[in-house]
Amino acid sequence: MPTLTDCPQSNAGEWSFRIFGVPVHVKFWFWAACLLTGANQEETSAILIWVAVCFGSILLHELGHVCAFRLFGAEAEVVLYGWGGLAIPRRGLRGPWERLAVSLAGPAAGFCAAGLVAAAAWYAGARIHLGWYLFLPWLRAFPTVAAGATPGTSSYLWYILLNDLLFVNLYWGLVNLLPVYPLDGGQASGALFEQSNPLGGRRKSLILSAAVAVAIALAGILQKSGYIVVLFAVLAASSLQALEAERTRPGRSPQGW
Repeated sequence: MPTLTDCPQSNAGEWSFRIFGVPVHVKFWFWAACLLTGANQEETSAILIWVAVCFGSILLHELGHVCAFRLFGAEAEVVLYGWGGLAIPRRGLRGPWERLAVSLAGPAAGFCAAGLVAAAAWYAGARIHLGWYLFLPWLRAFPTVAAGATPGTSSYLWYILLNDLLFVNLYWGLVNLLPVYPLDGGQASGALFEQSNPLGGRRKSLILSAAVAVAIALAGILQKSGYIVVLFAVLAASSLQALEAERTRPGRSPQGW
């Protein structure tokens, strides 16, 4: 039974290319989702920067998964769609520990990128500020401006680029590690549950996934974040759908990371 977060099968409007020998397919709805999440930006240039950052950062994240697949002898392709990205292997992995390593490789690639961006911003003279949102840390870069000076347009766009890169690669990477399907944290928790309980581990991980997603959606209500509420409400519903399918499905369909 398909869930709400499954990748659509339609190829309408799809852009396909290869990078480092890896097939990449970008669905039309990926661009629509990027524009929707960047709609709070006031300027066209800021929206374009946001879309470019989402594309580059999510592609890097999925290539991190692909590199891990290759370490275990499996080729994979990348699909970017409305809910983010997937790295889909041509064959399954051999066990829970391989699944765990592949799950963590994507966020690790993003964290490395965020570290490089923060270092470059600091080297260029920016002030790096650590803040918290929904109990997770995030970094922001601010210009060091002399008294009475006004930052130019190029400087303004530079800091939009820096902060978008930090947000997507660090904060979204941390969100992605929450034990919620189909996020990487959900895949990782599923691997750990199945290592200790091969028969019932996936079911337990889906129950945890639904519970955490509901909790985050409620936290989003308190924070008045409509995006968080909608996103995690959909993820909770998707986890419940997958849990119901698990009760009636003898096998497991191919997974993406």
